[in-house]
Amino acid sequence: MEDQDLIELAKRELKTICMAEPSDIEDGVVIRQPHTYPVYDGDYREARDQVRSYVDSLENLQTIGRNGLHRYDNQDHAMLSAILAVKNLLGESHELWTINTEKEYHEVVLESKEPVPASAPN
Repeated sequence: MEDQDLIELAKRELKTICMAEPSDIEDGVVIRQPHTYPVYDGDYREARDQVRSYVDSLENLQTIGRNGLHRYDNQDHAMLSAILAVKNLLGESHELWTINTEKEYHEVVLESKEPVPASAPN
């Protein structure tokens, strides 16, 4: 789609989900990004912190989801970051970079010293 067509689609979708009237939208922009995915090497936190520092210096910009926050979020966390970003635009104050940092959300692999028993034959 052309950029303006995508912006108009976004306006219609915002109306459909009762978030905004198309006439309330003052401007829009489309940023086309080739397929990318965060890389988690030994230095990724430092690189992510550089990106965050730059993004935080920009007025009225919020990044969301895996690519926006440069980390491996599940779909629930990505959607939560989007919801909270919208709430921020409506006057609330949520720190999007803290989503999915709680330890209870992360998988834990436990190594057992006991051998796994073989299944008994039927």
